[in-house]
Amino acid sequence: MKFRDDYGVYVCPHVFNDEKPVLDAVRDPDGYWQFFCGDPSCPENTEPKLVGVGHLINRDKTIDELAKLEVASYAERKSVKSPWRIGKLDV
Repeated sequence: MKFRDDYGVYVCPHVFNDEKPVLDAVRDPDGYWQFFCGDPSCPENTEPKLVGVGHLINRDKTIDELAKLEVASYAERKSVKSPWRIGKLDV
């Protein structure tokens, strides 16, 4: 399973501006996708941006691996060279 390039996802401003890589991904209980830079304060203190996931995949092909995440799940990694660690959200 892979993402459609034009599928809309939410990203933090750091990812949107290509200042930091995606280190955290969330598929929330409503099925919406969110991709963050790994800064714990970023999701709470910034306004998310909507982009086509193809822009993220062009920068990092491993993001396509996350298309298989179930609703209410997350993926995280320590760096772009680290493997994704998958888990379930506490909802």
